[in-house]
Amino acid sequence: MEVHIAFVFLLLVSCFATASYAHNVSLSALNQSLIVSTSATAGQVLTAGVDKITITWAYNTNLTATAPDTNYTTVEAKLCYAPVSQTGQDDRKTDDNLDLDKTCPFVITDGPYQRSDNSFIWTIPKDTPNATYFVRVYALDADDDQIGYGQSTNGLKTSNLFQVDGTVNDQKGSAWSLIGNSFGYRYAWLLMLFLA
Repeated sequence: MEVHIAFVFLLLVSCFATASYAHNVSLSALNQSLIVSTSATAGQVLTAGVDKITITWAYNTNLTATAPDTNYTTVEAKLCYAPVSQTGQDDRKTDDNLDLDKTCPFVITDGPYQRSDNSFIWTIPKDTPNATYFVRVYALDADDDQIGYGQSTNGLKTSNLFQVDGTVNDQKGSAWSLIGNSFGYRYAWLLMLFLA
């Protein structure tokens, strides 16, 4: 039993040590410098595992003087919960600190930054939860820090939202999300094995 206790202790220490190197980037501090849109229409219901959406993004050239894109190296597009689907869901809470934010847990695509003509066709995965969504695209620098973004909705996250008819969020999924968000996904599976 002493070996298990030592293992759990080392696991927890490594998780918290990893968390101490967080980027501490705030969404409110980022330039909203990308124009993002989707092929989904406002209120459209899409079926997980069947339907596709096209995501497009480009740099807002009106911001060249105030928010230059010279340090943008990569982009990451994410599927994000709208506020209506976050109510009462701890595993979907919005936080201005992007290391703690749970609004956008699903990566759609990532790749090298290009100023314009970016488009990606995405089949909504079968295991996507029932919810109302929007798309956010982050611009990252060479250190993988988010330094700019754009989203397919307004600042209040109330326009151009679409729904996904997908899986129902069960307790096991919620527990996994809670453990993953608390300890970091790279170590959560070890903890789950130990607790099993």
